[in-house]
Amino acid sequence: MQEAQSKQLRKHAWWCFLAAGAVVIILYFFVTAPVRHLFSPMLAACATVAILVGIRWHRPRPSRSWYVIAAGMGLFAVADALFGAYQVAGRVPFPSVADVLYLAAYPCFAAGLISLMAAWGSGVRWGAVLDAGIITLGMSTLAWAFIVMPYLHGQLSPLPLAVSLAYPLADLLLLGIAAQLVLVAGVRLPALALFTLWVGATLAADALYYSTLAAAGAPIASDVSYALWMASYPLLGAGALHPSMAGTTQLVPRSQERLSPARMIVLILPALLGPALLIADAGGVRGQPVDAAAIASIVAALTVLLVVRIMFLARFAEAQADQARARARTAEDALRQQTALQQQLTHQAFHDALTGLANRALFFERLEHALGRPVAAQNTVLLLIDLDHFKDINDSLGHPVGDELLITVGHRLLGAARRNDTVARMGGDEFAVLAEDLNEIPAATYAQRFLERFREPFVLSGHRSVFITVSIGVVAITDPTTFHEAVRDADIALYAAKERGRNRAQVFEPAMSQAQESRARIAQDLRHALPRNELSVHYQPVIHLPTGQVTGVEALLRWQRGGLSPTPPEVFVPVAEETGLIRPIGTWVLREACRHGRHWHDTLPKGETLSVAVNVSGWQLKDHRFPDTVRQVLHETAFAPDALVLEITESTIVTDADTTSTHIRALRDLGVRISIDDFGTGYSSLSYLRDLDVDIVKIDQSFVLKSSSNANKSLIQAILHIGHALDLDVIAEGIETPHQAQRLHTLGCPHGQGFYYSPPLAPKALEAYLTTQAIITPLEHTTRLRSAEPK
Repeated sequence: MQEAQSKQLRKHAWWCFLAAGAVVIILYFFVTAPVRHLFSPMLAACATVAILVGIRWHRPRPSRSWYVIAAGMGLFAVADALFGAYQVAGRVPFPSVADVLYLAAYPCFAAGLISLMAAWGSGVRWGAVLDAGIITLGMSTLAWAFIVMPYLHGQLSPLPLAVSLAYPLADLLLLGIAAQLVLVAGVRLPALALFTLWVGATLAADALYYSTLAAAGAPIASDVSYALWMASYPLLGAGALHPSMAGTTQLVPRSQERLSPARMIVLILPALLGPALLIADAGGVRGQPVDAAAIASIVAALTVLLVVRIMFLARFAEAQADQARARARTAEDALRQQTALQQQLTHQAFHDALTGLANRALFFERLEHALGRPVAAQNTVLLLIDLDHFKDINDSLGHPVGDELLITVGHRLLGAARRNDTVARMGGDEFAVLAEDLNEIPAATYAQRFLERFREPFVLSGHRSVFITVSIGVVAITDPTTFHEAVRDADIALYAAKERGRNRAQVFEPAMSQAQESRARIAQDLRHALPRNELSVHYQPVIHLPTGQVTGVEALLRWQRGGLSPTPPEVFVPVAEETGLIRPIGTWVLREACRHGRHWHDTLPKGETLSVAVNVSGWQLKDHRFPDTVRQVLHETAFAPDALVLEITESTIVTDADTTSTHIRALRDLGVRISIDDFGTGYSSLSYLRDLDVDIVKIDQSFVLKSSSNANKSLIQAILHIGHALDLDVIAEGIETPHQAQRLHTLGCPHGQGFYYSPPLAPKALEAYLTTQAIITPLEHTTRLRSAEPK
């Protein structure tokens, strides 16, 4: 509460002090001596106290300026008290101690003003010094004509004359310093405005008092002079009490180089006072050669100051012109840099940072422009080019080598393109070529030019040679089409090129679009197959051929799309692999197979010897999380690891041998058995059989179906010998007839599966099969095999 009241007091104290001073001055005119002689010293003393209070309240930093001004005001208070005492006594000596105190106060005021300007840290502001000098010299002509000259021609003795002349000189000193302060800082703060009014009131009172005293021998309208003196005290005290007083020592000086119209008038008028006095012969100055010479000297000094001021302005104008020229040069340089930067940014916005080729945005813009041309002028070819197995380059040789290869590929594509064709990098390892007005050669022949560029190896840094092929999708645009349709058709053709073996160019055909749409529908429906419970797992028994006993089952995925006929696995499994859906679907199949296998182990006779084989996609095997997934499924289902067989195709192993080998070893560490499916169909796998330490190989059904031929019989025998030599189990797939079963048994194949024994069965049907038909006595089985022998 007290703190709030204190803040309110400090906020309003200045105008309360000013109002109280005004009341005192008004009362001055209504009271008589000797009481009225107390008013001036009282106001001066109050102003001194107000300055000290203002310093304590507002704490200006530094505060020495205000302390010096307070000392000067204290001298005024003592001098006013002495002067009042002289007047009450009826005799005012001249000069007196009061005059000494009055004159001593002026240096204090001047020192305070100089210290205040020094606190701003502005140094010497020569423009303000010259302007203040012009104002002071101009006013000195009035002082000479109306104060100094009458005193000099009077009858005063030397000491009274010296004291009398000291007052106008002190006023001129105070005027010069105060003018410089106002010119440097202005009156931006209320405290400085009140401060300026104090100086003005003091100088006006002195001018009125001493000019009339010098001219008439006695002051005229002395009450007015006294009132102005007394008014100056509340103005100074109010300025010290105002809250803005704290900022008077921390101002930033204004520029003094430019001259505003108002300031020009303030400088010109004082300069004209001297000539005006001479022309008007004020005080008979022209009849006094010494006085005329003094005023002429002042006018000459004013002229010199004005010339110097003009020189300053000229130098400032030259400096400003130099700065303007420098700014113009800087602006020109900045403009050139901005233009260059804009060109660079434009180039970056439409060109690939790595290869320097056009980027996707620029390519699409040019394609859209080409498609917007008149039909008669159109014979446009669009190529989408994708590097085959580029990921293997990055994985095996590193991304820096991959980047270098992409740059070199870009150069070769530019070499194959025509001068006006657009070659672009669309992102990653995909490029595109746009050829307009391709009339001289067919689109397929044009695409072949780019394929030829990849026949030779790419020689990279370190003399490393890299072979890589490309797949190209080709669209020949001769009829009006849209931008999106052209890109879509090229993408479909590119997909077809990859699907048909890569390292080829495929021209788009309308039938491809239908196949793509069908594939897209399959992909879309397959995303919802798991949530809709449309997927199921069927199981095909694996038979021990000599005894006819069921030793295992192979889990096979089936998809019954809502209300439609079953979709064959060879149709939807490749789509699942392309879309990445094979990972969640494969995990679901693995969990279902292990869950069923655990159930059969617990419920069926001899079920504990039953193994469950699950096919593993290459996408699953390359996933670094796959071994952990298998571990987690085995833990959840409590299925024995050695009863789980993971079937992997030869092509999966060869595609990324390092990764698959690492994951296969991690799976074997879990106790899971590994089977190589479709053995012998595409790659020589003997080294993988040795290095990976697999457990089972499965003879592809293509050999089984033609087992009667000598060549296939020899191949089957070779695989059986390899399996025996490496202690591997061998399973023949696709046994469909008794003759095939008999021949494989005769060749010594230990296991087989196929429709001859059983088609893939649902879990419930498999349980019935295992309990009623799966276990065939050796005698019955041998009889069946003998009946199948040719007669």
